[in-house]
Amino acid sequence: MKKFALLLLLSLSSFASELTITSEDGFKLYGYLDKPQTSKSKTPIILFAHQFGSDHSSWNNIAKKFNDKGYATLLVDLRGHGKSIYQNNKKNEVVTATKFSEIKVAHTQSDKKVTFKNIPQDLTNWLEYISDDESLDMENLYLFGSSLGAGSIISLLNEYDAKALVAISTGRQASLKEETNMALSTSMTKELFIASKNDPLGAKERTLLYTQKSILGTALIVSGNGHGTMILPQVEDYIFTFIENIK
Repeated sequence: MKKFALLLLLSLSSFASELTITSEDGFKLYGYLDKPQTSKSKTPIILFAHQFGSDHSSWNNIAKKFNDKGYATLLVDLRGHGKSIYQNNKKNEVVTATKFSEIKVAHTQSDKKVTFKNIPQDLTNWLEYISDDESLDMENLYLFGSSLGAGSIISLLNEYDAKALVAISTGRQASLKEETNMALSTSMTKELFIASKNDPLGAKERTLLYTQKSILGTALIVSGNGHGTMILPQVEDYIFTFIENIK
């Protein structure tokens, strides 16, 4: 009986808490908060924003490793993605693309449907929502984004003194150009911009440009043509070292 109870406890502890908030324009947004199981004090928190056409689960593996290292993690489904596809009780999701050659068209069509420029406010709302959780150390905030999520999360540096930002295959958000440039040129947050050498969506060039514009930015260009979280296996060790060296 004790063995069964222990197995049940371990099973329950492996699942993140599902949270929901509603955006100003009516999207019901889903997020998944997971915390270290052994922490006895406030824990640092990492907010993860995924890439276009994906969902929160693309971060699962690296998030679990950060949980094991003592970090709480919040993985969100961006508007129009995952479970966050209902706006004012009506289904409104992004247009899917199965090939890289189709992504730009699908992205443009999806932007018109779900309004990507509102993602930074969604992410801000998430941080405000979890700030009431006294087990989280909001003074030790880390921001992670991939492609669309990376292009959207940078502007949060205008409002938050995050400990660090990790941006993988950063996407271009034309509607957020002013906010992005301001964040890069004024924030004292340490930033790691990552892309593959032959990124099919031009992320390498953006990575180098954003690093040049930033105050404390570092660029990491890896071999291959992977995009977004596809290249995580190549860069995880660099990310862990980068985060661990921040005090």
